[in-house]
Amino acid sequence: MKKLNGFFVVAALALNVALANAQTVSPVDFMRMNPYQMNANPATDLPYESVMSLLIGNVGFDVQNTTLRYNKIFDFDAQGRPTILNLTKLANSLKENNFLGFNAHLDLFTFYRRLNYGMLTVNYGIKVQSDAKFNDGLFKLLAFGNGAFVGESNPVKVAMDINAQAFQEFAVGYQINVTEELSLGARAKLLFGIANIKTDVFEAQLFTDPDSYALRLRENIAMKASMPRAVYVDDNGQLKTNGPFSMGQLFRNPGFGIDLAAEYRFNDQFSAVAAVHDLGFVHWGKNNFTVKGGVDDVGQFYDNGDFLFSGLELDQLQQIASDESYRELFLDTLKQYFQMEFAPLKKYNTALNTNLLLRGNYDLDAHNRFSVQVQGCFLGSGFRPALTLAYNGYFYEKLDVCVTYTMMPHSYDNIGLGISGRLFKTCNIYLTTNNVIGFFSPLNLSGMNAQVGIVFTLRPEDKNTEYE
Repeated sequence: MKKLNGFFVVAALALNVALANAQTVSPVDFMRMNPYQMNANPATDLPYESVMSLLIGNVGFDVQNTTLRYNKIFDFDAQGRPTILNLTKLANSLKENNFLGFNAHLDLFTFYRRLNYGMLTVNYGIKVQSDAKFNDGLFKLLAFGNGAFVGESNPVKVAMDINAQAFQEFAVGYQINVTEELSLGARAKLLFGIANIKTDVFEAQLFTDPDSYALRLRENIAMKASMPRAVYVDDNGQLKTNGPFSMGQLFRNPGFGIDLAAEYRFNDQFSAVAAVHDLGFVHWGKNNFTVKGGVDDVGQFYDNGDFLFSGLELDQLQQIASDESYRELFLDTLKQYFQMEFAPLKKYNTALNTNLLLRGNYDLDAHNRFSVQVQGCFLGSGFRPALTLAYNGYFYEKLDVCVTYTMMPHSYDNIGLGISGRLFKTCNIYLTTNNVIGFFSPLNLSGMNAQVGIVFTLRPEDKNTEYE
């Protein structure tokens, strides 16, 4: 039971640290007066001499949910109150492949400084990148029963893929205008992994014999994990959660990443941007362990690596129904077939969620810009694209406004809004989201991000920018 309980600890950590990044498209990326637009386009030429923030300069999160919806899980009465959980409705609403994603970032320190040639950028913060993909098999089994899956060629298939990692990021970048038309930018990032959970395989199949209706369950679970020392596997293969913790543990898993970008201005109206972000990895070298699961040979229901249930004798059924102690013993015996095994792991690597970006801009004038952007994120063996249309306007030398519309797979209602105000000539306060509609129906949203911050900027004193 300890091994089984340990599995639930790992699963809870996976969900709490980061379940539910796939891909972040934020109005900040298109706001020309917001210094953090450089996160999307490191080649952009900011209209500032220097930029600085501490703790609250850039705080944001991104949630994605391709198919799970509140209105597709319950039946409702005339007043719109949920009355019953409708498993059939839920199962029919799911796709063959479904996705949950969650990203978060917190910039603890930012400093940009314009030099004689170009701009130096320094950032330090904490990031979470995570995603979970799952199929509809388990939900269909609950809704329709195993009678809908009969025969060797028609099993219930349950599959899941989780990749969640939290890390620190120290980034140093440089932006330079090579010519009047061409600007280049690069950012090198030193990373320190905090925690990671990654599935190598997580699948199960349930077969129903067409003649006897005997059930055969086959499962295969293999995961890697790295945690601060507070969570560890002891010499007996037991998962423990009472280890010591120190701040030094946060710097034990090094990694490296790089961002690259180029911006080309064809004329006063048209420009184009190409960029790649988070090309890199984290090396997990400390306090790692593996999690493996399968069917154990502990009794009559084991058959060649599978759990085979062909029924119970009449006296067993009577005892289960009438004898509480026998019933508890029987259930505990069943659990023994599905133990999780933990073992220390020396080291492994995980890739960052690399993101590609292509953008075209049209400047109606110095204050109004329209953009079209194609963006895509690599998630393991998968790729998630996004198309964004954006408008950015700068008014009264103080107000920066952005409106976006983004389309992603199974998510076509993402209308974004970003507003930034400039106070006392140096203080910029901004608030953005890529899905305004989500605030009115948060339980049915397909994705939403929010980004907020206060950053201090200094403009050149001896020249006017094109925005003034």
